[in-house]
Amino acid sequence: MSFRQKVGLLLCLAFLIASTTLAVHAQPKVVKIGVFAPLSGSMAVAGQHQNDGIRFAADEINEAGGILGYKLEFIFEDDEGIPANTVNIMNKLLYRDKVVATMGSNNSPSVLAVLDIIKRAQTPHIVPSGVAYAITHSGNPWVFRVTATDEVFTKKIVDYGVNELGFTRFAIIFDTNDYGQGGRDLVMKWLKGHGLSPVAVEGYNKETKDFTPQLMSIKNANPEALIIWGNYTEGAQLVRQIRSMNLPFQVMVSTGVTIGNFYELAGDAANGIIGITGGWHPQRSDARALDFIERFKKAKGYVADMNVACGYDAVMLLAKAMKEAGTVTDKAKIREALSRVTMDGITGKIAINENGDGGTEALLFTVKDGKPVLIQPKK
Repeated sequence: MSFRQKVGLLLCLAFLIASTTLAVHAQPKVVKIGVFAPLSGSMAVAGQHQNDGIRFAADEINEAGGILGYKLEFIFEDDEGIPANTVNIMNKLLYRDKVVATMGSNNSPSVLAVLDIIKRAQTPHIVPSGVAYAITHSGNPWVFRVTATDEVFTKKIVDYGVNELGFTRFAIIFDTNDYGQGGRDLVMKWLKGHGLSPVAVEGYNKETKDFTPQLMSIKNANPEALIIWGNYTEGAQLVRQIRSMNLPFQVMVSTGVTIGNFYELAGDAANGIIGITGGWHPQRSDARALDFIERFKKAKGYVADMNVACGYDAVMLLAKAMKEAGTVTDKAKIREALSRVTMDGITGKIAINENGDGGTEALLFTVKDGKPVLIQPKK
């Protein structure tokens, strides 16, 4: 090889090295955030909707330039709604993927299973829509929540039943998981505040198909209202069975019952129930809600539900905390900013309190012709 050829080869190699170096430096900086949700199994629809809301928010932020020069990169994991799976996933996200924050889930038992792991890792965690009271009353300073809690939801639904509908005889049926038991205890607490005790209290396990023993016991107690505290797969089956047995009481349900594909599963049996949700509802008519509904439907092809809205607000809450902290990598500073952040979210005002709870709003609705209709409060 001639001297000139050698020089040409070296110049080509130098050019390739320089081009590769420039390409590497041209790659945007990213900050990794881990997310868990049930993306398969009986709660999959709610988990998928949570993640759609997260992606929608992340796309908006990244298209606008990201946060402090960083793009958000989310790592999504399917825990199937099984707490043991969530433990393995959380360890992966924290120690293998080395995420700076985590989010999840619509399934409260999964969140409760990883509270100790989050605390040991000292990593900020945002719960979009899991509402179990115990999540933020465990003494864990690293956990924050977007939606209002079951303490808010149970009080609102009990007060409405007593003060507006005049009921004095309530029965409760609940999922025996942590979420259901927490809701049962809070319903009983608020009933006691009105000088009342439930006339019947019945539990059921996840994936129960036949509720005849529980419903016959409740029927014999002659309630005016039955409050269901559980998730949507069993909730829909419960509502269908109540209608097929022609049981005469008013059915009132938790937030977990009417998420996911509840209306598809329940069909006409859902008509007439009274439900409770956070500050988001697709029938809101304010300009902010209408704009969000239009933008999300155009992007994802369906009308945003509560899980979508909570997922979206969770990302926006984290983004605001990062900006206020002046960092996307310092977990302690991000946690400190989260502990005092306030925000007007899609789900209403979010103001993080001393326990880490942010959501403050709850809306009541009934179902007519298979669709939820907001109950307007009396003036």
